[in-house]
Amino acid sequence: MKLLLHICCAVCLAAPIKKLKDEGCCITGYFYNPNIHPFLEFRRRIKALKVLHECEPFPVVYDEKYGLNEYLGKIEFGKNNRCHTCYELRLEACAEYAKANGFDAFTTTLLFSKHQNHKKIKLLGYEIEKKTGITFAYYDYRYLSDESSEIVKRRMIYKQSYCGCIFSEYERYKDTNRHLYKGNEIKSAIVGNNDGNTAIN
Repeated sequence: MKLLLHICCAVCLAAPIKKLKDEGCCITGYFYNPNIHPFLEFRRRIKALKVLHECEPFPVVYDEKYGLNEYLGKIEFGKNNRCHTCYELRLEACAEYAKANGFDAFTTTLLFSKHQNHKKIKLLGYEIEKKTGITFAYYDYRYLSDESSEIVKRRMIYKQSYCGCIFSEYERYKDTNRHLYKGNEIKSAIVGNNDGNTAIN
């Protein structure tokens, strides 16, 4: 089967790529993630995938356009459906590319993550199959999630700490004190300069 695999990140791909190859799939990767923000995070994830790609060579199509306007234009602010919209945006793009370029089927590494809404992604995949006429290949490799994490750790590949969008970043860190000013706790970072004033390095 000639399969177009939407890739959300290096972490979700690391272990399942070998499994897919062993099952006889002829895989081409497709990186298209306009949801990932901010810009430097977007670059980090592309870089991480390219590092993994060097270790696991196979064809990959990279859409490296930063999708801020595209993603925000699709989101309905104030409504609790941003994840559905995000999944749909990426799966539809993958299916359309697959259909236009002679693939037998499409799928996504979003299915391989323990942190995504697996049921919703599966249902959307089949809906898009009906709409586009390109087969949705369903896989459940969530059991490989820990192995994937170990692979990227061993290879010192960047592993993200939130899903991708700016809203998920907020939800990840809003209840932490990360990067908060801690006053007297950082006295060791205060040094005197030559004219008697102090500065924080």
